[in-house]
Amino acid sequence: MNYGTYTTMDCPTKKEDEAYDWLQSKFGHIGGKVRRLINPHDFGSYPSFEVDMPEEYEFLIEDCDDGNIETETLLVKKDAWVESANNIEREYSNKFGKYL
Repeated sequence: MNYGTYTTMDCPTKKEDEAYDWLQSKFGHIGGKVRRLINPHDFGSYPSFEVDMPEEYEFLIEDCDDGNIETETLLVKKDAWVESANNIEREYSNKFGKYL
């Protein structure tokens, strides 16, 4: 199983396809990727959405202080990406929360 590098999100039992398309569109605009996975569980399998951030941000260490301007610039961009992703996640909860 592959977990998202940004987050794993609950998938609504109703409007699953609509939610998936919506997330793909929103995260696509900021360079993220959304996958739908089926998670095995004792009470039965269920879907979730795994969200990945752009690869260039995945392995950046937040407290990296190596004085490298490129690294510092990427960290600022990663922070902005995470803020945008958090906003998308809040919007998702507002839009599809009643179906979760």
